[in-house]
Amino acid sequence: MLIEIAIEQFALIDHVRLQFTGGLNVLTGETGAGKSIILDAVQAVLGGRTSADVVRAGEERAVVEAVFDLVDAPESAEALRRIGVEVDEDGLLVIRREIARNGRGAIRLNGRTVTAGMLREAAQGLMDLHGQHEHQSLLQAEKHLDLLDQYGGSLLTTEGKPLELLDRYAGLDLSDLRARLAGVVQRLHGVQAELKGLLGDERDRARREDLLRFQVEELRAARLRPGEEEELEAEHRLLANAERLKRVAAQSYAALYEGDGGRESAVDLLGRVRSELEDALRLDPGLAEAVEMVSAALVHAQEASHLLADYQERVELDPRRLAEVEARLDQLATLKRKYGDSVEEMLAYLAEVEKELERLEHSQELIAELTEQEAALGREAESLAAALSAARREAAGRLGERVAQELADLGMPNARFVVAVESPAEPSYRSVTARGWDRVEFLFSPNPGEPVKPLAKIVSGGEMSRIMLALKAILARVDNIPSLVFDEVDTGISGRAAQAVGEKLALIAGDRQVLCVTHLPQVAALADRHFRIEKATEGGRTTTRCQPLDEDGRAEEIARMIGGAEVSHYTMAAARDMIRAAEQLKASLRQAAASL
Repeated sequence: MLIEIAIEQFALIDHVRLQFTGGLNVLTGETGAGKSIILDAVQAVLGGRTSADVVRAGEERAVVEAVFDLVDAPESAEALRRIGVEVDEDGLLVIRREIARNGRGAIRLNGRTVTAGMLREAAQGLMDLHGQHEHQSLLQAEKHLDLLDQYGGSLLTTEGKPLELLDRYAGLDLSDLRARLAGVVQRLHGVQAELKGLLGDERDRARREDLLRFQVEELRAARLRPGEEEELEAEHRLLANAERLKRVAAQSYAALYEGDGGRESAVDLLGRVRSELEDALRLDPGLAEAVEMVSAALVHAQEASHLLADYQERVELDPRRLAEVEARLDQLATLKRKYGDSVEEMLAYLAEVEKELERLEHSQELIAELTEQEAALGREAESLAAALSAARREAAGRLGERVAQELADLGMPNARFVVAVESPAEPSYRSVTARGWDRVEFLFSPNPGEPVKPLAKIVSGGEMSRIMLALKAILARVDNIPSLVFDEVDTGISGRAAQAVGEKLALIAGDRQVLCVTHLPQVAALADRHFRIEKATEGGRTTTRCQPLDEDGRAEEIARMIGGAEVSHYTMAAARDMIRAAEQLKASLRQAAASL
């Protein structure tokens, strides 16, 4: 659960540190005071999308730091281990998220820097957030998928969320069945795509086959060899410059060994110098090093002259071979323009087209084989989809009954809730997706004698809030998420219905943590910890403050919620009575839960 959160320079918040408890944590305050900003910060620290706009005006960065106890969140602990984040023996996770105005934020999990994606993976299963705008999503059948994903607390694709909801609630182990169906459908689509290519226009296939055959023959005839181009380029440099190389070698040999124009050669000159130095060495031993160096130079000059003499013999002027090399390089350049930037790439392309050509040449046999595979995979997909559909229909009936029971607890004893599972009129493997062939829609009737209809056509704001709370209560038990967040789930509710909503929230909070933003005194009275959010102006700047309330502070805040801005003796007395009754109710709820 969430133990503590510290928020700095976030929207209207300068600095706030809140410590939460297990059970029901309530946040109250005037409209616009900034209650939802606290939940926005919670969402940000769980990996939600943010922008530089949340950084407080005049500041460079906002910081949100939260401490979670992972005792009741084994999935998050496992996710942390997968991404290499250590969890201490105390089981605490510290998440720190910095949002910079220049866009260069930072995220740390127990001190280790991670990406936003890694944060979302680690935070999965820590908290389930219910936003105040989700009522509208529930009114649109096509948006049920997005809504139910948030309830599920898992990272699912947009399609499939109502089915995932149904599968989770069913209490059946359908994960293996879904995985098998997804694998079959993937293979089926691959076979169908290959068949479509083979069964395309006959003329197009014939033209393609002719083109491939020409390319294969051209590349095979070229007899490509890895490394050949580099060898040819080196040989071309030698052949193209053979005359110059031969001349330079001859001139150098003459200068070193034969002499040139009556001048003595370098070998003769070095020999004479060495002889004179050896005579002088008898007079001064200090010339020994110079003698050694001249002797070495003489030896090197003699060896170089021998090498140059051999080189002259090896270098040949071969115009015919030069023409052959140039023609081969031109051929390779032409092929490279069509098939690849190197010999290696052209050989790889040859392997590809040979494989495709072989497939086209044996297309009839392959078409027959793929047709059989499609039929077999189709039958398997139909069987798995039918099994899933049957299980989902059974689960849909139980889920509808369970929601109706929850709604009865919330003051709607005659409400009916139906989870409609629709399958194609003529189901076949062609209508099967990776999640089956079912479509799910929620239907509702608030009064006896009225038929169920899609929610958008009949539901009121107060009814919608209670339906959302009922679904949340059910799904929370299915997914076992340790912390639930409700942002103004009491929209459009008052009177006895408000009391029922408060009782339901208190019941949910009996074995998990609940954070709730509310305007209802009936809900606030049931809080295990109560925070008041208010806005203040200091030095010309508006700041949101958050204060935990003691017993007297709670009574005053609830009195304000009952009577408006003016707190009177009568509203204070009513508030204290409401708190006492709430404490008795919570005790009885916990006693009843303990006896189960």
